[in-house]
Amino acid sequence: MRAVITDGEGNVWSEQRERPEPGPAEALVRVHAVGICGSDLGLIRGEGPPWTDYPVVPGHEVAGEVVETGHSVSAVSVGDRVALHGFVFCGVCDACREGRYYQCDQMEEVGFSRDGGYQEYTTVPAYTLKPLPDTVSYTEATQVDPAACTLHGLERIETAVTDTAFVAGPGSLGLYGVELLQALGVDDIVLSGVHDDRLAVGAELGASETINVRRENPVERVAEYTDGRGADLCLEATGAGDVVDTCLSAAAKQGHVVLTGVFGERASIAPDDIVHKELTVVGGVTAAHAVDDVLTLLERGALSTDSVITHEFPLSKYELALETVRNKDDGVIKAILRP
Repeated sequence: MRAVITDGEGNVWSEQRERPEPGPAEALVRVHAVGICGSDLGLIRGEGPPWTDYPVVPGHEVAGEVVETGHSVSAVSVGDRVALHGFVFCGVCDACREGRYYQCDQMEEVGFSRDGGYQEYTTVPAYTLKPLPDTVSYTEATQVDPAACTLHGLERIETAVTDTAFVAGPGSLGLYGVELLQALGVDDIVLSGVHDDRLAVGAELGASETINVRRENPVERVAEYTDGRGADLCLEATGAGDVVDTCLSAAAKQGHVVLTGVFGERASIAPDDIVHKELTVVGGVTAAHAVDDVLTLLERGALSTDSVITHEFPLSKYELALETVRNKDDGVIKAILRP
């Protein structure tokens, strides 16, 4: 089978491998589709999370079919269509016992410390797989992880139907944020970014107002839009530039700021905004316990991936796919590989 590997030094290559065999508690999955995440590009540059183990097959946004299981597996069966939630945890540390398995002291993760979905078949612990509703396609299932990452962050705060939300960044996380906020009852949404085509998609998905930050000051526009009050909640979904400070400045008094982007470096902020306005600032870095909710929303048609997934590539074209995503070519928002 074909597998794509990186060494974390900017090198990516493909090679032929034997199909892996599942261990006693594992399942062998035939990968039907895998999303290309921005963190995959960071992984290739050597910027993976602390538990990364190179060389590794990237790919954690995996959807596929179970084709074989280990003898102790009961959670999934051969023939099940599944999505991956790829955190591998010990189950006995303090974080795991408190239900925060995604903060396990001995964390491993499929696509970072274990081979992921940039290959035709992959073996994973059976408990990392979520069976798909019949109406959810493999393509949609690749987006369970990014959408659930956004939802997890939003579920860490209280929202109200009277809220005005400010979403910074019209990438996949931000665009899913626009949809998920509406699912939570928040339909007054201001979306900012630098690409007009992505902002147009956000408007189609339900954003009430869009701001191109290359032409307009987002803090001033949010203040104008809210009659000087500011946004009740701000969702940061870029992991770049001074967007955290923008969110702090745009937030209303006693507002909430949710950070979902991974910056990889220090960001400068004005902490007085947090103090003077008594802001609540939370982070959300994982799909965590929101996976089931996202699958339910996809099943109900309350969450759509159609406008977000713009490109598909066969696995054999992985170099073109990665280059397209890296350079944001051809209007790409989200791309998937099909092994």
